[in-house]
Amino acid sequence: MLKYILDMMIGGDRLGLSTKLDQMDRKTMREVVKLTTKYCVDTFGINNRKKTEFVVSICKQRSGETAYGQYCPYDNKITIYYDNCPTIKHVVQTVIHEYAHYMQPIKSSYNKLLKEYGYDDHPMEIEAREIEKEYYKDCWNKIKNKI
Repeated sequence: MLKYILDMMIGGDRLGLSTKLDQMDRKTMREVVKLTTKYCVDTFGINNRKKTEFVVSICKQRSGETAYGQYCPYDNKITIYYDNCPTIKHVVQTVIHEYAHYMQPIKSSYNKLLKEYGYDDHPMEIEAREIEKEYYKDCWNKIKNKI
């Protein structure tokens, strides 16, 4: 009870990276994804090789191996599987990770490298994981007061 009172007095009810998604409404989650995507565009730019504008979708994963998100180069679409992301941190990292894939030459190189290296050692996956780890805190610091 004391923790609850202290949290209320010092603003503990505000969202943080450790906030669980099941404690948020869908509107707030969509706002986190939208602002994170805008951060990515502002920070990394737009992929000029793409002929269509990219789209971001937020949905439940219906089948396949469990994933936080995916990028489809054929639809130029980033999908965030919110039901697999336990916290805001996971959502922010996933958007950044999938945006990194959007910027990479996925169509021409991904499958060839996948056969050679596998998923865990795939150079594009390694790069996307490094980018998400490097930028998620900066992203959160820039967007948290806009939510």
